[in-house]
Amino acid sequence: QQMSGEDEIEFSDKDEPDGDGDGSSDCPTIRVPLTSLKSHQGVVIAADWLVGGKQAVTASWDRTANLYDVETSELVHSLTGHDQELTHCCTHPTQRLVVTSSRDTTFRLWDFRDPSIHSVNVFQGHTE
Repeated sequence: QQMSGEDEIEFSDKDEPDGDGDGSSDCPTIRVPLTSLKSHQGVVIAADWLVGGKQAVTASWDRTANLYDVETSELVHSLTGHDQELTHCCTHPTQRLVVTSSRDTTFRLWDFRDPSIHSVNVFQGHTE
C-alpha cells in the first residue's frame, strides 16, 4: 500500500525473510546477551566492531565514545573531546581507525594503528 507525502514508505525484497518462510536458518540465533558493556552516563546512540571482532566502539549522548574489549567486557579507552552529544561512530573495515561525529558540528578521526600512540584529528566545517 502506498501513502502520499512524507508518509510514503517503500518496501523491498530486503524486508522479507529469506528462505521458505518457516523462520529456520542455518545461522544460529543468540537469544541472550553474551555480555553487557557498561560505563556510559547517557544514551548509547551507535556502536561498531573494530577489525578483528575483539573490540567494539560505542558513541553516546554523554559526549564520549568508548572502546571496549568484548571478550573481557572491560573499557579499554574513553574517547573524549567532543563538546556536545555524539551522533554516530564508525570503524574502518581493515584498519584500526574510528570516526565519531557530534552535534558540536565536528567529526574526529581516532587512530589506534600504533598500540603505543593513539592520535586524533578534529575536522570542522559543518554548520549543523
